[in-house]
Order: sequence, then C-alpha cells, then structure tokens
Amino acid sequence: MENVKTKLYVLITLFSFSACSTRKTITGPNIGNSTTTQLNSTNYSSVKDKYLIGYYAQELGINEKELKNVNLLRFIDDWIGVPYKIGGMTKAGIDCSGFTSLLYKTVYELSIPRTTSQIYSIMDQKPYTALREGDLVFMNYDGKKNSHVGIYLKNGRFVHASTSKGVMISDFNQSWYQKAYSVGGELKK
Repeated sequence: MENVKTKLYVLITLFSFSACSTRKTITGPNIGNSTTTQLNSTNYSSVKDKYLIGYYAQELGINEKELKNVNLLRFIDDWIGVPYKIGGMTKAGIDCSGFTSLLYKTVYELSIPRTTSQIYSIMDQKPYTALREGDLVFMNYDGKKNSHVGIYLKNGRFVHASTSKGVMISDFNQSWYQKAYSVGGELKK
C-alpha cells in the first residue's frame, strides 16, 4: 500500500508541476491520451513515462538511462498488484505463465505458449550472469522443477505473478529466490 501511495504522490506532483504554467488544448474525449491533450511541449503521456522511468529505475536500483523499454514499464505498472489465480488471464487474477505470455504478446509482439512447461521447451538456456531484460527465468516451487516462470528485468530483479502476492517485482539477491532459481534464457531463434 505504501508503494502505491508513493507512486501516486510522485505522479500527482510531476503532473501538477508540469501543468503550473501550461496551456491545455483538448481536441477529443480521451483526456490524457498523447494525441488529444497538449501540455505545452510535454503531454501527459510523456510526464507519466518520465515518472515510470524514475520510479522503476529506483525500484531496480539502476540509473534511469538504463531503462529504454517504456512499453515494458507501462505493462508492468498496469499489472502490478493483480492477484494470482491459477489459469487466470485477466486483471481479476493471473498466473505466472499467463502473465509471461501476455507480457511477451503485448510488449514484444511475440506469441509464446501458455503453460510453464511449454514456455520452458522454447527457451535457449544461458548463464545467470548473461541474462538480459526480457529473458525468461524459471524457479522450482514446491519441489517441482521449473514450475514457475517470470521475466528478467535488470540488476537481479524480475517480474512475475507470485502465488502469494500477485504480480510483483522480486530480487534474486534474496536468499529464497537464490534457492528457488533453476534456469534462465531467451526464446529460441
């Protein structure tokens, strides 16, 4: 809850500062859409994107310049906190493989299988130290090998649909994830 409050406060602050001496031109019903609202030379979408970059750079412990994929940040931000539901594919609940396949389809425009084992079968393994943003990461849960999947981000962080907390960003530096980590890699070419 604190995380959501912080994000909301920063977003409101950024938006209010950007609007202090602005001229608004509204040309359609979709206020906030970058094609319909103009706030001086900056529109709402770019203000929100700057906020997302700043927020997720801090969350990942990296410099803002390292974040290039704003579509990925938008997707994560839109789904963060959605509860876990086995077999789910909606904001009412989603599971790890559903989240992974939906992220790949939306952000990377790639269709990948729906189940963890099918996703695993289309991956080329690579060492943990060679993982890059967008690579797949698998964990062993409840004694089952490669039974959980997520997407590597940066600096040891990954996004996934956790069974206990829903869609979240986790850190491989935590001992629990170090023990659970199985393998990572990229989609076969």
